[in-house]
This record gives sequence, structure tokens and C-alpha cells, in this order.
Amino acid sequence: MNILLIEDDPTEAQAVYAALHRDHDISRVGSGEEAVRFLRGHPVDLVIVDWQLPRMSGLDLLQWIRNTLGDEPAVLFLTGRLFDVDIVRALEAGADEYVFKPARAPELAARVNALARRIAKQRKIADLLCIGDYTLNLTDRSISLRDRPISLTVKEFTLIAHFFENANKIVSRDSLASLGWGRDLNGTSRTIDTHMYRLRRKLALKPENGVRLTAIYMHGYRFDEVRPRIASNDANTEKEADVENV
Repeated sequence: MNILLIEDDPTEAQAVYAALHRDHDISRVGSGEEAVRFLRGHPVDLVIVDWQLPRMSGLDLLQWIRNTLGDEPAVLFLTGRLFDVDIVRALEAGADEYVFKPARAPELAARVNALARRIAKQRKIADLLCIGDYTLNLTDRSISLRDRPISLTVKEFTLIAHFFENANKIVSRDSLASLGWGRDLNGTSRTIDTHMYRLRRKLALKPENGVRLTAIYMHGYRFDEVRPRIASNDANTEKEADVENV
């Protein structure tokens, strides 16, 4: 896990690093302003921040993170303040966890590892896209129809994943050409249409399976969910679609 530590006390920073560096990648800055610059240019899974920083406080930094970056990264506070009201303020502002200073290595490692497991679980859920009777897994690049896996080529998966991520919107021919072929295709080329035809047949993309793939003249294609996803315990009662594995 990529961790950014914001701590102006070198001794405390070294203690945190010693507790975590074996299992995680640690970057360290000494102020809130430095943290903002770092976060603008580097992906981070977890921010560990001292409550009492010079100039920009830990709470100010937390509010900037949530207002600018949203729910990610996770934030863990290091605090020497024992007042409940301060802890409540931090949690209400969007902190995920806190540890009292001086941080004890076993407790800090346990709390960080618990956050890592939570983050991994949330990302795994986020990587599952369910539309109609289909489930697409972005992590292992697989797709299934009513729990029946369908084998796709790399290009086919890239294209259908783009439709899933842009469901109920028009996807332009230019974006499909860039994704699938890495370049613009001749305006008269039938390459995209041929691949869409094969993808529609291979995945049985039709209303009976809860979706519709429609060609939009001069623009591209639109992938829509045409009815709610059926409950899993009802799936066995549905007539199984013909799926052509090409």
C-alpha cells in the first residue's frame, strides 16, 4: 500500500516508518503544504497525518483532501490530544482511523493493516460492474452471463468494459477506435461495425438478457440496460441465452 506520512517530528516519523516500511511503501513530508503538493501528483492509498502541524493543521489538510480528492485516500490521524471532542471532529470531517501518540508499533501496524484490508475489499467491490444479467470483473478481466463465464479476446474485453463504464451513454466511434486499435480508423472502415456485430453475438447482447447495444448513425454505439438485473435465485428459471464462443 502506498502511504504518505505527514509528520514534522523526525523521531516520531522514524518510529512510524520502522513500524510500517516492511509491508508498505512510505513517503514522508513535514507539512500540510508539502502534502498538498505531493498529493496533487502522486497516487496514495493512505495518508497518516499528525494533528498538530505547523501552519496548515492536520484537520485543515483532512478537509482539503475530502473536498479535493473525495473519499480516497483513507486518512489516519496521529494525535496526542485526548479530548473526545477533537477525535469526533476529525472523524466527522472524514478521518478513517486515529492512533494516540507516541504510536506503539504493534497497534499502529494492526490499524494500518486493517485499513489496507478494508480498502482492498472496497476496491474489489468497485471493480464488479453488473448490468442486466451480466457481471463484469475489471480486476481479472472477465465477464459472465448469469454466472456463466464467456471467453473474450483482450480487444473484445477492452471494448465491452468501455461500454459497461459508459452505460446509457453514446460511445463515439473515435473512442472505440482509440481503445481497440490505438489509432483513428478510416471513416468508411467497417472494422468497428464488424467487431460490434461479433461482440453482440458472442455475448448475446439483447433485451432478453437485460441489455441493448444500438448503433447510432454517424456517432457510434449506445449500450443500455433495458430492465433491472434479475435476482440470482430467479436466474435458474430464466431461459438460458445462446452464447457463441468465437
